[in-house]
Amino acid sequence: MQESLRIIEQLIDNIPEGDYAVKMKGVVKLPEGEFYQRVESARGEFGVYIVSDGKKNPYRVKFRSPGFSNLFALNKMAAGHKIADLVAIMSTLDLVIPDIDR
Repeated sequence: MQESLRIIEQLIDNIPEGDYAVKMKGVVKLPEGEFYQRVESARGEFGVYIVSDGKKNPYRVKFRSPGFSNLFALNKMAAGHKIADLVAIMSTLDLVIPDIDR
């Protein structure tokens, strides 16, 4: 505990002067077009698809969760097994069912 307090005191002494919060413009306008970006997450690839018409709000926004991408492997993994084994097979994919049902 004492070492933790020393570390916190060092951090407090090194906080720079100035505003702690800066107001920023809340709206980001995208140029007209289609955009897709993916990033690696703990469960796999997370994707965001945006269609913009250049106005304040995008025309379409679609999220692709890692669980949805991983679900496609279930068909090959479950082939030849019984329905009762499906729960155990699905647990190996670490699925979050509400995340898939978007």
